[in-house]
Amino acid sequence: MPTLILAPRYSDSSIRMRRAAVALGWDVMRLSSWQCPDDFDPDEPALYAEPLFSAAVAEQLGLTVLEPPEDFLTRLPGEYAGREIHYLSAGEARKLGGPLFIKPPNAKTFRAGVFANGSDLPELPDQEMVLTSTPVEWLAEFRYFVRERTVRAWSPYWLNGALARDGDEWIVEPEFAAQTRRLVDTLLADSRIELPAAVVIDAGIIRGFGPAIVEANEASGSGIYGCDPRDVLEVVRAATITRTSESISSESGPT
Repeated sequence: MPTLILAPRYSDSSIRMRRAAVALGWDVMRLSSWQCPDDFDPDEPALYAEPLFSAAVAEQLGLTVLEPPEDFLTRLPGEYAGREIHYLSAGEARKLGGPLFIKPPNAKTFRAGVFANGSDLPELPDQEMVLTSTPVEWLAEFRYFVRERTVRAWSPYWLNGALARDGDEWIVEPEFAAQTRRLVDTLLADSRIELPAAVVIDAGIIRGFGPAIVEANEASGSGIYGCDPRDVLEVVRAATITRTSESISSESGPT
């Protein structure tokens, strides 16, 4: 029986994931702290929490949470990226002129955004890696939960500069959704692109360019927006593995 492991902090996504897991007959454990109970030995653990918490719990339980490589975006051919992207140290980034969009690769160590130049980067160790890119305007953005190179759940989350939501409804712009889905499906079928067995891919529409990949994130730490939590659970389940199976956790081509 799978066990969904949640962090102490409540969020809309974690509440919905818990309800879906209970409805499917899963066990659910919302930990009260970053320290697991001494007798906690869950069957088929599936972590769903912020990345730093997941990493701490995974270490205690002998697990690995799958995540895309930090330089994933820089490995993409130009037709997927849609802008110039570099993976470099904070020390190198500070020497660059601007404007620049700068973000942490995976962990949210500082707030991503457009900086007048590299010297405006927040205080970080010079050796810490960052991603820089040409600033672009995203007209819309969509989230895709992927397992075994197949989209299992998706949702819009950004439209025309604001959250793509009207009350309880998520707003889907059909043509933008169709364009980004075609791009993501093409990427998933592209044998040049290495991906973990479970991952989240965000894709959107760049003004003046068209569909492009926004970023990739670990499935176990990503908000679900309007996705069906039952489908997301199967992706999250595949994203938590025992360390003995780590060597077979990612693929280099479609299956």
